[in-house]
Amino acid sequence: MQNPLNNIVNVTSFIGNSAHSTRRKILFENREDALEKLLSNLPLSFFGQDCIVIGISFEGIYFAYRLAQTLKAPLAFLFTSPILAPNNPECEIAMATETHDVVINEPLVKSFEISLDYIYGEVQRQYEDKMLPLIYQYRKGNPLISFKGKRVLIVDEGIDSGLTAFSAIKSVITLQAKTVHFACPVAPCDVAEIMEEATDGLFCLYRPKNFVDIGYYYRDYPPIEMERIEEIFSKIQGE
Repeated sequence: MQNPLNNIVNVTSFIGNSAHSTRRKILFENREDALEKLLSNLPLSFFGQDCIVIGISFEGIYFAYRLAQTLKAPLAFLFTSPILAPNNPECEIAMATETHDVVINEPLVKSFEISLDYIYGEVQRQYEDKMLPLIYQYRKGNPLISFKGKRVLIVDEGIDSGLTAFSAIKSVITLQAKTVHFACPVAPCDVAEIMEEATDGLFCLYRPKNFVDIGYYYRDYPPIEMERIEEIFSKIQGE
């Protein structure tokens, strides 16, 4: 698979409309509804015995878990952490993963005149301060299972800017997966188009042009309970 990831950093400058329209477009009643629709539209037989399912967010881990169960495939979780602008803690300028791969929002970095030294220093700091403690908490400090030569399916409950998704794709390619596919219920049209180039295939139910945010398209979108997250991680460790 060709690797176009060198060309994807610019698309992460996408910013959705932050104002929720009064004529809200409801696509899913809740997460369970979105999951069932996603499952019913996935070519499950396409993924063979060498498939690994990967979750990349706490919000989407239930989707990844259910999909792994359906495929009877191993489930892994890739930890990520945002890199924030030095003078604006609300602004994500890059996303790093536990494999030390990073995807940078180049337009923002150039606009704020942020050095690459700062970004790569933050990658190491985020790994030590945030990701490593989570790896010990949820994976008992164990390394990721091997993706080499495997058909990897990355799953999330939706995509916003694409920073997390693209960083995960980059990590999976670094870890020598045979193929990389991505599945989610909803994603911005602009970002989805680039994801199709960056992967072997994107399975996405809806691709709104005037994207707002993931929760906007769910009628019921409560926070994921930590008990459920911990339960799924305990099942991953028990497999």
